[in-house]
Amino acid sequence: MSHRTWADATHQTLLRLRGMPIEHDLGVYRRVVARIEAIDASSLSDSDMAGRAAGVRDRARDGDSLDDLLPELYALARETCGRVLRLRPFDVQIMAAVALHHGKLAEMATGEGKTLVAVLPAALNALSGRGVHIFTANDYLARRDADWMGPVYRRLGLSVAPVSQGMGRDERRAAYAADVTYVTAKEAGFDFLRDQTMLDVADVVQRPFHYVIVDEADFILIDEARVPLVIAGEAPAPPVPHQVVAAAVRQLRPGVDFVTDDHARNITLTDAGFRHVERLLGCPPLHLPGQQTLLSGIHVALHALALLHRDRDYIVRRGRIELVDEFTGRVAENRRWPHGIQPAIEAKEGVDVRPEGRVLGSIPVQHFVRLWPKIAGMTATAGPSALELHEFYGLTTVVFPPNRPCIRVDETDVAFTHRAACST
Repeated sequence: MSHRTWADATHQTLLRLRGMPIEHDLGVYRRVVARIEAIDASSLSDSDMAGRAAGVRDRARDGDSLDDLLPELYALARETCGRVLRLRPFDVQIMAAVALHHGKLAEMATGEGKTLVAVLPAALNALSGRGVHIFTANDYLARRDADWMGPVYRRLGLSVAPVSQGMGRDERRAAYAADVTYVTAKEAGFDFLRDQTMLDVADVVQRPFHYVIVDEADFILIDEARVPLVIAGEAPAPPVPHQVVAAAVRQLRPGVDFVTDDHARNITLTDAGFRHVERLLGCPPLHLPGQQTLLSGIHVALHALALLHRDRDYIVRRGRIELVDEFTGRVAENRRWPHGIQPAIEAKEGVDVRPEGRVLGSIPVQHFVRLWPKIAGMTATAGPSALELHEFYGLTTVVFPPNRPCIRVDETDVAFTHRAACST
């Protein structure tokens, strides 16, 4: 047994000992596939298939169990995918689609067709007319997948639409009213928060949540879930002269006027620092009543100067400060630091200081996703996050093999102590 194989086996054993349910036995899914294959849809004409799909929809809305309807709907969907997309789902894809319907997390290797897999459980759960959401990693994928898979849904008598940035309220309402909606978790979250501020129900764009399939589940539900979604409205800015304060704190001496903690996460003015900054600003003693706003501005300016670094924590692009996500290393769109740090960074870098606004609503992605009564997910890398996904969302990971044996060779990791060592 190779070191990598032994390590993977040990990891799985430890997870089971901790009570982590990871399914490797696919027997129950194979039995469902056998029931689906027993239904011959290949001999049906397109009109006959449309009639069968309409009959399944009617039975669902009359109260028939989706579990009972699954074999026929999946057989029709499989045949439709083959005819419309020239992509007939393999047995392992059908098994993953069954797991998604049962609220599991399907681990499938990259390139195994997760986009196609999601169509079957989405179509099945949309039969009730209550709507299904499919969370994608970005707006491009939401539009691409809705356009790509749209013909299959429409052949089954279902509507589909994407939601993306730049859409108006009426467009969003229409998209959320579709049977299947492709959207990022962030975009759906911001729409949810905006809906909470509406005074008239007619202005709300979303309807009650029913079932969600999360693509790239470890990225959306773990990495992105750590950052709360926040919407803000205009509000008078505190009277802090950010540029003046930024110029003053640049003259403070590390170790003399201010100190940081061992992990460089917090920064504190010393007694000498208080006196020094009071002289630089020509202001009354900062401990006096009425000086709290200025003192807060000094602290955030010092934090911005000493603890946040350009091209690591943020970048300056087109005259604006853009944050770098500490977990992904990507530039985070439309994200701002709270509590005065954002204007302090803007003053530090000499760009226009934008008003902060007032927080109108906030929710972490983790709490937002849990508003859905039924959650399922897909990813190629569930293993490292399996424990968190189970503890936070109740998702059991089901590991599906590739349709064909993988011929890629995974070499052992190589670590270099410094750049020059890479060439030796």
